[in-house]
Amino acid sequence: MGFAKGVIAFIGTAFIAAVVAYSVSAPRNFESSMNEEMPSLGGKSINQAVKEAKAEAKREQCETFTELASEAWDRAVENDSLDRDASKIEKLDRQADRYCD
Repeated sequence: MGFAKGVIAFIGTAFIAAVVAYSVSAPRNFESSMNEEMPSLGGKSINQAVKEAKAEAKREQCETFTELASEAWDRAVENDSLDRDASKIEKLDRQADRYCD
């Protein structure tokens, strides 16, 4: 009976040690795979591709909000409604500033 308890305790300890070792190494393995060059991405890593996609999206949002703010300003000047449209123009300017570094 004592031998069986010893074997079960050893197997349980080994299992817990394996789980802990895996949980410690998994994040490191994941991060290294994110920085590994991928042929399907033209030799870039996943992290590089994500950074480029974010930068492109931010650039497009900058252009869009800058254009919207400019159009709103022009319309307000045309319609002589700068006072009424000031908050809308200010909001668009803030959005443009947010995306345009």
